[in-house]
Amino acid sequence: MMRKKPATALVYLLGAYVIIQFIWWGYLMIDLTRTSHMGNSLIAKRVIMIIGEGTVFLVLLALGLWRIQASIRKEMKMVRQQHNFMLSVTHELKTPVAATRLYLQTMLKHQLTEEKRTELMQKAIDETSRLETLVEQILTASRLEHEKYIFQKERFDLHLFLCELIAIQERRLHIPIQLQSVAGLEVNTDRMALTTILNNLIENAHKYGQTEQGIELTVLRYERHWSIQVRDYGKGIAPAEGRVIFQKFVRLENEETRSAKGTGLGLYIANEYTKALGGQLRLVQPEGPGACFEIQLLY
Repeated sequence: MMRKKPATALVYLLGAYVIIQFIWWGYLMIDLTRTSHMGNSLIAKRVIMIIGEGTVFLVLLALGLWRIQASIRKEMKMVRQQHNFMLSVTHELKTPVAATRLYLQTMLKHQLTEEKRTELMQKAIDETSRLETLVEQILTASRLEHEKYIFQKERFDLHLFLCELIAIQERRLHIPIQLQSVAGLEVNTDRMALTTILNNLIENAHKYGQTEQGIELTVLRYERHWSIQVRDYGKGIAPAEGRVIFQKFVRLENEETRSAKGTGLGLYIANEYTKALGGQLRLVQPEGPGACFEIQLLY
């Protein structure tokens, strides 16, 4: 765990010192006023003035110290997130590069059957695709911060779209994905953006909630909006953690001991894309085990 910064203790120390000194000087001023030769009514007015101004000063000082402390906590949190991101990116970049090199070296140094060579080549391609996805996520997160994304909305059949997307993900992740859809539902949105959102949610469910039950996609139709729920049957996510999981670089596992791959950008990108489309991405507590994310978009 990261130790508390010395600046935090210094802020507390200086704040306590200023408050004690202010109270002491206020007491001396009141005492000096009472021992003067002024009338009782004038003394009372002076005392009330000193106490009133002192109270205002103490309130403003307390608010200032609170804001400083909040800024320090926010900065420490950002430092921890960036540290976790660097650890995860270092690991995620080195792993596919090392695996691809091993596959290629094996093909060069050994006489292999055509079947084995094809298998190793496919594994090298898969690792390259994984590296490409990682780089694309980092670039996308950067663009979301500095550029205004322009979407190309079009009308298409949501059921057919989901069937094609699920077929690709089942082949790539080797997991069953169930679909409960509404036939004939046409939506007007950006096809590529929706693909990115769903791919990130499916990959997140695969990393943290992989079980024999696989993943389930459910399409719901309402009067003014439609939604897609992506559910897994893993250990789930606590409601309190649902407030932070959409922030950039946030991962619920310790980066030095984690077992799941990732950079903490998937849910952030999915959430930002959903908001840019005018919708909402939220964590839903399902009945039973697992986690469920729901995308809500207007017609």
